[in-house]
Amino acid sequence: MQYRPEAADLCDAIADYLLKEVMPAVKESDELAYKALVSWNMLGVVSRELREEEDLLRNEVGRLHQILDEPGLEDLETLADVKKRISELNDKLATRIKTEKISDPSSQIWAHVRQTLVENLSISNPRFQTES
Repeated sequence: MQYRPEAADLCDAIADYLLKEVMPAVKESDELAYKALVSWNMLGVVSRELREEEDLLRNEVGRLHQILDEPGLEDLETLADVKKRISELNDKLATRIKTEKISDPSSQIWAHVRQTLVENLSISNPRFQTES
């Protein structure tokens, strides 16, 4: 059996190369340095998403099922199933927030919204600090 690196590890290796080899070589060109820095950042996002996305999405769909008292959590076998269900449940949650005018920041719904935001930021911008 051949062993090969995981996709996230490949992204990390390319990001490391950009940071250590390409960035110093293009430092005289603002445009190239900027593009290399943006590419380095995007690879970080992709790497974190590859490593953490499924767990975070399964956590999110679990919270949504609990908040909305929805059955069928065991039917979500693939990541595509989870993503589709999250979209459906987020629509229901948005409607519920709007119709019931839920604005209590200590409610279970807003705790879910905050947690989902923190989890999304852990992928897109892990340096962003949030209040616990």
